[in-house]
Amino acid sequence: MKNLHTRRHLLKTMGSGILACGLSGRSWGQSAESGVYGKRAAEVMAHTHENFWLKKRDLYKGAIDKDDPDFIWGGGVMFSAVVAATRHDPKYKSIMRKYFEGMEVYWDTKVKIPGYEPSPTAGGGNDKYYDDNAWMVIMFLEAYEMSGESRYLKRATEVLEFVMSGWDEVGGGGIWWHEKHTGDSKNTCVNAPAAVGCFRLSKFCEPKEAPKYIADGGKIVKWTTKTLRGGNSLFGDAINVVTGQVNGGQLTYNSAMMLRAYTCLYSLTGEDIYLDEAKKMGVAAKAFTDSKTGQYRDSIKWSHLMVEADLELYRWTKEDYLLKRAKTDCDFHYEAWKKEPAKDLITNGGLARQLWLMADMETAAGRDFWKKSDKLRR
Repeated sequence: MKNLHTRRHLLKTMGSGILACGLSGRSWGQSAESGVYGKRAAEVMAHTHENFWLKKRDLYKGAIDKDDPDFIWGGGVMFSAVVAATRHDPKYKSIMRKYFEGMEVYWDTKVKIPGYEPSPTAGGGNDKYYDDNAWMVIMFLEAYEMSGESRYLKRATEVLEFVMSGWDEVGGGGIWWHEKHTGDSKNTCVNAPAAVGCFRLSKFCEPKEAPKYIADGGKIVKWTTKTLRGGNSLFGDAINVVTGQVNGGQLTYNSAMMLRAYTCLYSLTGEDIYLDEAKKMGVAAKAFTDSKTGQYRDSIKWSHLMVEADLELYRWTKEDYLLKRAKTDCDFHYEAWKKEPAKDLITNGGLARQLWLMADMETAAGRDFWKKSDKLRR
């Protein structure tokens, strides 16, 4: 209880600094015809595994006409699809294990702080992207929640250590995009998932370590909100810390992950101010949609994360427009895939991931998993 009180006090004192910078009665299962998305997800997943899996390497290749494993970014998206599939089909649990082990060829231990290189490495590399690694933290924690296997929690903790090593006070704070400071930029695409990773890891770490992770997540949210949030409540891409110039271009995945960071803060504190901010982003995200079709305008490698954010916010608010928007995007991309399946891994993996998340809405197992997962308070 003392630890819980300490964490709540910490979060309440963070609130004003961060922010200085109609509920529906519809039940989950009424949102879609039962089983539709599970069948679609299984179809896309089976196609992807059959056509992209490299049996001798326990990895997925990046393109259907290539035999080389994908970069770790695409591989991470596919891992998220495998994790989600495991909730619905037990056969994917062994694939999840194999894939996790296969990705060891990217894991560089011959450096001061280990991390994932973009490509398979012999070790001692210096081409690591902090954002590639930040995504893996979240997915490994989800794998741990589902399986209870400590390997995933251990690796999530290790990867987050590498990600946080990219934070410094140049430009007032923030995590660099690349370990060699390529482009002189600090980007939303690393800071936002890093914050989510910090908040979510605080659920599983030793109680005495939780305040540190929450504080780290809080300072990341504060810096990113102050530095990269636009006047429309959505988030720009990056700041060049040498020139001070902000790239205000807005991609779905940046705002999606900041929305999730704020829902995490709400789940940790129960403070409505955080949920209100997330709701503002949810409404503003309409700007990302096509006015004719309603689907997200960005490539699915970015936009599948906005679908995930919509569903997470829906679980808290039950606001129908969020579920409708997620469904519209999933339906649009699935129909396009049926006509001509994508030839790259990241598009197939992103589609499979969002379809499995919709399938979670159709099943008691999926709904129960997220009910437990969203509630981060001990």
